[in-house]
Amino acid sequence: MKKYIPLYIISMFFLLLTACEDEAGDLKLPTYEPKLVIDGQIEQGKYAQVTLTKSASYFADIDSAALREALVSTAKVSISDGEKSEVLTLTKNSDKFPPYYYKGTELVGEVGKTYTLTVETQGQVYQAETSIPEPPKFDNLSFEFDSSEDTLALLGAEFTDNAEEENYYRIFTYRENKDVKYVPMYLSTLGDKYFNGETFSLNILRGSQSLTEIADDIYFTKGDTIRVKFCSLDKAHFDFWRTLEREAYSVGNPFTSSGNEILSNTGEGTLGVWGGYGATYYQLIVK
Repeated sequence: MKKYIPLYIISMFFLLLTACEDEAGDLKLPTYEPKLVIDGQIEQGKYAQVTLTKSASYFADIDSAALREALVSTAKVSISDGEKSEVLTLTKNSDKFPPYYYKGTELVGEVGKTYTLTVETQGQVYQAETSIPEPPKFDNLSFEFDSSEDTLALLGAEFTDNAEEENYYRIFTYRENKDVKYVPMYLSTLGDKYFNGETFSLNILRGSQSLTEIADDIYFTKGDTIRVKFCSLDKAHFDFWRTLEREAYSVGNPFTSSGNEILSNTGEGTLGVWGGYGATYYQLIVK
């Protein structure tokens, strides 16, 4: 089973490290202070999930020992909706990487509510905030083949944007018996700046399992059962994924940077994202 590179490795995109060279040509490496990397989400009808790791220097050795050391498993992690709160429980899932994450068991995500995440670790307290917008809906989903003999198809979609508010979207797909998780489509984030209040059509291009990989192809195969997850998110959550995807796809290498800023929404002293999703699910067969 494949393992997925978590945000603490992707967080190397954040590192705009510089090195100076003296007259003798000796390389002087800057001192790097690891930052807390937060990868958390909450969706309507589901419990919160949060993974905590530490960022690494561009020059650090990445091996199994370093990956274990990067995991933060002794923090106190809690969420609040302004009325109720709960402390999340450290949970193990061997099918994920890292295998440990913090999971809620009481507060279920609700549309329209704002959720504050609090992380207490090594004497520091960090807070982030997100909301769950109204879930969006597709007007139409359909597969398009080049010919009747073709076995590969593009997935087309159409939806009508709400003209009365700014909207931000993210789209995922899942192929039964092929994928182990929902995969963001290629360039998965959409803002309604250029189609506010209009009916918008797009092709949902199948994305890669990780931002550090390139998808083998963008098509879906005849006979496959596909699930599509269509999400709304608030602007700060949207800005994180928009800027991270721009960096990943424009540079094409997790260990280099274009110099563009990735907009974390997790507060000073941290990297990463705490994001709410209003999600609608669809299932269809490629035929």
